[in-house]
Amino acid sequence: MLSNYEVLALLREMDEKQREQANSNPNVKFAENLKTIQFEVIQNLSSSESPSSTQTPEQIETTLTQLKNYNLTKSEKLQLINLRPQSIAELELIIEDCEDRFGMDTLRELIYIIGSNLPMPGQVVRRLESGADALDDESMTFIHYPSEHQL
Repeated sequence: MLSNYEVLALLREMDEKQREQANSNPNVKFAENLKTIQFEVIQNLSSSESPSSTQTPEQIETTLTQLKNYNLTKSEKLQLINLRPQSIAELELIIEDCEDRFGMDTLRELIYIIGSNLPMPGQVVRRLESGADALDDESMTFIHYPSEHQL
């Protein structure tokens, strides 16, 4: 199984090699269907809406290391990396039997781990300091991650 980040890196590498081959030998032809698919997948995975566009191998490794303690399946971890959920509702859609396996505090921890290790540029990561279900400013710590333009 590959993460979206790995697929994006692989397709970019393939695209670069194909360009080099085409530059060195103009007679080399590539299947148009393949080039179209490569182009569309690269565009999709590198768009600002895609988590893979801002991820790094180090961020993914750190996230996976911190997720080891939560007894998640490989496919659940992969989906957490690929989809970068930002709410408990999103976690419940990704993790099988989520409500039976994890308490609310654990789900909040998972959201915080994902948000702090795989931040979206310009987004605020929220970590609940208390067991309160309400999301108000008094029960949270805010961490602001600058966008790439601010770094």
